Amino acid sequence: MAPVLKIIAMFIGVMLAQLYLAQLLSLGAVRPDFILVFLIFASARYGRINGILLGFSAGLLQDLTGSLSVLGANALAKSVVGYTVGTLNGTMTVWTPRIVNLYIYGSLLGHAIIYQTIMVQGLQASPGILTSHILLEALMSSAIVTGMRYLIPIMPSRA
Repeated sequence: MAPVLKIIAMFIGVMLAQLYLAQLLSLGAVRPDFILVFLIFASARYGRINGILLGFSAGLLQDLTGSLSVLGANALAKSVVGYTVGTLNGTMTVWTPRIVNLYIYGSLLGHAIIYQTIMVQGLQASPGILTSHILLEALMSSAIVTGMRYLIPIMPSRA
């Protein structure tokens, strides 16, 4: 199967999981972001440009299917993640696994900061609530990515 068709097929499955499964696994107002996890793996495998395009497209689609109050919040945050994690493409033999993990976790934290800050901008939320949402989203996404890395290698093996 061509890589584009494989990505589209996987993305449809991930989008369905995001729409129907994420609500069941939510912790308070924060839901797991399966689209972000998919973006991490796809960007690391296919590079920056594909990561930006996929991040923007997936984020915009997520904005359209979710809350239309702030159109583009997911598109911006996921484009940034697609670019930063896309940097890993071709450098996995240079960096140690610990550095790769820190880089991915930093990207997840950056996504949470960008998205949560945009979403609570108009609300009169306290800094404590904003910080707890950021940390909860980053920890939830990090746990899912860490679990998935045991099942799926982030980069293809060099066999």
